[in-house]
Amino acid sequence: MDIKQILDLLNSDVPEDIREGAYLAGDFQLVEALPRLVKKLEIPNPGIQEAVDGALRKIGGKPVISVVLPLLRSEDAPVRNIAMDVLREVGGSDVTTLAELLNDDDPDLRIFGSDILGSTGSALAVPLLSRALLMDPEVNVRYQAAISLGTLAFPEAADALNKALKDEEWVRFAVIESLIKIRAESSVSALLMALDKSSELVAANIVEALGEMGYIKAAPMLIKRLPKSTGPLANKIVRAIIQLVGAKSLKLLESSEYNALVDYMHAALEDEDEQIQDAAIEGLATTKSPKAFESIFKLLSGLNPEREHERMQHIVETLAGMGYYDLMEHVIDEGDEQQKMLLVDILSFIDDHRVIDLLKNSFWRQTRDVQRATLSVLAAKCAPDDRDFFADLLDKVTDGTMIKMALHFFGKNKENKLIYEKVWPFLFHKYPDVQEAALEAAMSTQGPKIRQRFIEMTRLEEIFKRQMGYYALRVYNDDADIVPYLAQGLKDESPDVRRIAIESLGHTSCPLSDDRMGLLAACLADNDKDVRLAVIDVFGMCTDKKSEQYLIQGLSDNDPWIRARCAESLGNMHDESLAPELAKLLEDDQPLVVVKTIEALVELGGKAAFKYLLTLMEHPEPEIQRAAEEAIERIRQGMGE
Repeated sequence: MDIKQILDLLNSDVPEDIREGAYLAGDFQLVEALPRLVKKLEIPNPGIQEAVDGALRKIGGKPVISVVLPLLRSEDAPVRNIAMDVLREVGGSDVTTLAELLNDDDPDLRIFGSDILGSTGSALAVPLLSRALLMDPEVNVRYQAAISLGTLAFPEAADALNKALKDEEWVRFAVIESLIKIRAESSVSALLMALDKSSELVAANIVEALGEMGYIKAAPMLIKRLPKSTGPLANKIVRAIIQLVGAKSLKLLESSEYNALVDYMHAALEDEDEQIQDAAIEGLATTKSPKAFESIFKLLSGLNPEREHERMQHIVETLAGMGYYDLMEHVIDEGDEQQKMLLVDILSFIDDHRVIDLLKNSFWRQTRDVQRATLSVLAAKCAPDDRDFFADLLDKVTDGTMIKMALHFFGKNKENKLIYEKVWPFLFHKYPDVQEAALEAAMSTQGPKIRQRFIEMTRLEEIFKRQMGYYALRVYNDDADIVPYLAQGLKDESPDVRRIAIESLGHTSCPLSDDRMGLLAACLADNDKDVRLAVIDVFGMCTDKKSEQYLIQGLSDNDPWIRARCAESLGNMHDESLAPELAKLLEDDQPLVVVKTIEALVELGGKAAFKYLLTLMEHPEPEIQRAAEEAIERIRQGMGE
């Protein structure tokens, strides 16, 4: 499309034509179209205005600045706003022209100019804005100039901003924010000088700025200023001092200054600002004093766990880092439930023998939830010497959660005698998860008495007990005589028991021994699908030739799930010679089997797999055809790599 056609579109009265012309003018960066584009911007049509806006940005440069600048005087707010946005983006190409706005008689134009110059990213704008900041009679112009200097963030602006700290309060707020962004060292002295001459509100902003800027030379002046300050300002100074000095270095201060600061930190905990609270917590934690622990814990207890969980966890860990205190005994006895739960959480992070004594001695006086939390800590921290506590607990409690924790303790410590006497009855508990925990604990020790009990369980009438017995015997796979016991399970009347026996028989290192291999192979003729699947899963975990042959045998199974699983397992062996055997399943009447076979051939890779997959490109089933196409592409990519 030539220039004339684009200009004709822009001359049209049809909105669609105008939009099309604007898009094309932008794409071709057609400077000749600028007068028409600016004129069309005045049409109150959002679609047209959006298209023109985009075109002006794409064309850019000095020509756009020249034609858009007059629009800043428009009475139409949308047009004026578009002009501002365009100039913010393209203004950097002609700062000199934009500078004329700062000399305009209209203060609004000078505000616009200060705003736009802040978006140019040009160092040339710094002296222009600095002059406006210090010389313009209109406070809003000075305010905008201060903001724009901060946006540009050139160090050269620091001198003018430092001087502007004597301006009206409204301007000083913007100046302080900009000084934080520039972080010039020369501004520290200027901010400190302005501190005593400012209202409390401005002083608070100055203090925050000094803390954010990070120049430690401000710390001595802030420490001296602290006794003259009260309330929120004092609290902000405390935070700034901690930011500058660092919590761990506070003790390096003069003792009188440090002691006074500690008192101020306690007061700062009462501030509504979380950042001030957190700084005070950080500082007080380094004192490791009981009073500091008590004050921080009081604040922690008043927080909302639902809204402030992460913050509370951080405070918990901070308190734990302070160590153990005798006052914890009072909390665990006299505190409310939330305080006790928080204390238990804190104690879980403290490595001190007194923690175990405190929690054990107070355990039976607590509510169920506190007992659960307590037991979680004790189960993790207690040593074998604490076995009597847990044995007593198993005799007394009925709560399943607590029983499981006690069982985990015994399993962790492999207490043979107590497992035989105390844990074993819980194998038959009414809650399945308790049964599971008891079984895990009983399996953790491999004593002869426990083994004999598991063998006896395989002969019981109840199916779930036989399952449990055969499941547990897998931990005795290193015993030379264990195979005959497991073999009995392969003949069990229950397929669920047979399946567990198969899993236990195969729960050993590969390749499987000949006796295990023979027993498992015989189960491929089992009349239960899940039993045969269990055998296939065992063979699938091995990569030896015997397992491979049995998996090939499984490709002929009458159940499609087993054929699919065998194909998947053979694919995972990455043996290209298996491709012909797998390819036979590509004609299977079950789409699931065919798709799994395709995936297996991809795993094998190579020319043979590629050849077989090509035959499926004309398959009548779209799903299979699509799977074959994707598989071929994957093989091609693999060959390329």
